[in-house]
Amino acid sequence: MLPGAPQLRLVAALVLLPPLFHLVSADLLTFALVWFAAASLIRSQTTALDRLMISGGLLIGWACALSLLTSYWPWGLHPVALAEATAIPLAAVVLVQGPRPARRRAPLRALLRRLVPTRDFPLLLTVAASGAFLLYPILRRDAIDRLATIITAEDLARHAALYDTILRLGGLTSLHQTEAAETVTLGLGTYPQGSHLTMAVLTSFLHGGTARGSGLAQISLFVALFAVVTAGLTAALLWAVQRAAGPALRGWRGLALAVPMAVYLVVAELPRMHGRGFLSEIFALGLLALLVALAIRPLSRTREQVVALGALAVGVSFGHYLLLPVAATTVLAWAVVHWRGWRRHWPTVLATSLAAGALVLFPPFVNAKSAGSADVLTLPGGIGPVGRHLLLPVVVAAFAALLTRRSLANKPRRVALITLASVSALCFGVMEYQLITVGSTSYFYEKMIHQLLVIGVICFGAALLPMLGRRVIAGRSDPAAPGAHRAPSARFRRGLAVLTATGCLGFTVLSNANPEVGPQGWQGSPGRALLRGEGSRPGIAERIAVIAAHHPQDGRVAVSLAGTRAWNEPIEDWGSAEDNIWLSVMNRNQGRAWEPWAWSLTRRSAEEIVKFTEASAAPLRFYVDDTSPLVADLKALSAGGKHPALALSVLKRDGHGALTVQPVKLG
Repeated sequence: MLPGAPQLRLVAALVLLPPLFHLVSADLLTFALVWFAAASLIRSQTTALDRLMISGGLLIGWACALSLLTSYWPWGLHPVALAEATAIPLAAVVLVQGPRPARRRAPLRALLRRLVPTRDFPLLLTVAASGAFLLYPILRRDAIDRLATIITAEDLARHAALYDTILRLGGLTSLHQTEAAETVTLGLGTYPQGSHLTMAVLTSFLHGGTARGSGLAQISLFVALFAVVTAGLTAALLWAVQRAAGPALRGWRGLALAVPMAVYLVVAELPRMHGRGFLSEIFALGLLALLVALAIRPLSRTREQVVALGALAVGVSFGHYLLLPVAATTVLAWAVVHWRGWRRHWPTVLATSLAAGALVLFPPFVNAKSAGSADVLTLPGGIGPVGRHLLLPVVVAAFAALLTRRSLANKPRRVALITLASVSALCFGVMEYQLITVGSTSYFYEKMIHQLLVIGVICFGAALLPMLGRRVIAGRSDPAAPGAHRAPSARFRRGLAVLTATGCLGFTVLSNANPEVGPQGWQGSPGRALLRGEGSRPGIAERIAVIAAHHPQDGRVAVSLAGTRAWNEPIEDWGSAEDNIWLSVMNRNQGRAWEPWAWSLTRRSAEEIVKFTEASAAPLRFYVDDTSPLVADLKALSAGGKHPALALSVLKRDGHGALTVQPVKLG
């Protein structure tokens, strides 16, 4: 069937507009155009919000797959090249689909209601409020204050270096390990890079090219994009919970579920994950939420469903392949429960499975040497525990409702039960392995609990109808039922019940946001700490920014031995653990600066400094406080022209209280 005029116009816009938008520095319009086009190709019975969420996940999976090409072509991550490479397959789908069924021309009000149905307004309001809660504390700050908010998240410095390197190379560092060695820590060149790649793509469209700003400006943008990723996980989870709950909880009655879930996420759990710098995990959990929701409540068109699951699985693998076992079990559960539906489309299923399967295996394959042993599961790491007191009741209630006879006869809830059982079994398995091996649970067990958190709340949404009953959730649906003539009063009573339930549940969650230690409820919650900027280290951020700004471009690696550590460790340790890892990001030499960073973690004497300088493969410049006794000791050791490789600068406050850097003449 030949495409119609609207389809031809869309194809022409996809192909012709990206270069024109680039000429007028409006590449963000290209980004919006591609997203709109991808959303418009979904012809299953969905709302505009559904299509935007699903197409966003599809485009992330496509970007991960496309990175295998961008890593080698000459344009890197240039927005026009990315847009045209995406426009070609989108245009092909438009032409193959043919014209849409004819619709009667509707007035503008009807068109707007069709685009954003009234039943989506409550969810949109909840998502917007949650996003504002997470983004406001970051976006309102300047570059140095943004750095101060994440200064203690040591792993985030390595993520920032990966992001900046991917933008420089135009592709994955795992495919350019030699070129990436200068700016990425040894061993991290093959780390899963879906989140860093997606942020680099967004940066390309924001900047209108692949040019990078100064080190501080790039970190500032990275911190903002990290907050956007965290807000994206919130949006994905809230949408997934509502989709899993089904049409009975669409509209304003859905607030009774959406608001408590939003409070739980943005006040109790996500700020804790954000503060620890779990970028890759947060990114992949958002894609996992979309995948689980689509497996529970599939798209009405099987081919679209298969492609969506495949693309989301690719995104999950590139983002954080520790989530792959649960993602694979979820897809398998959908395939088993719905096998009668997809077996008629076996060519599409086979082709998608082969293509997606090969892409899914790529990140684990290239990272096999770095993380190919089960011993990795017992490695320690800094992580805060998930609040069991809120999560466990949700999981137990979901299991109880999904194991009823009514739920077992329902396909969506069977998929939810299998998914929830699989992630619970994995959590139990990791816990037992760690207890047997090292005698206690640690880092990766809490990581598994994060997966249980995401899947638990989604499956809880799927279990609500059998748990409470349709009459409680949706009320009477028969217009001829007794009392139907009192519709306004019935709607008022139902609205009052929704508001009451929403308020009570929201207050219950808020008052239990952090009951384990410290102040109870909101006063001790991670969300309040995020809003107030608690844990921010402006003094350390200022010191890092000043050193980076005044560091001579002479090829020397900056090594800070100044100040106090962010976590206020004992005096035996230097204060500059945070300084040096973030300086390596700003100076874009983390690969060379890794050894000096590790060396500077403990207190060093002047003699040790001289010895390390002369043995170092990279030339070094040390930064110390002007009151430090090291200044006099190093001057004495270098007197008479001895140790010419040694370079030293001091940090001091000027008459206006501003921090300055002054080189010290040695020898």
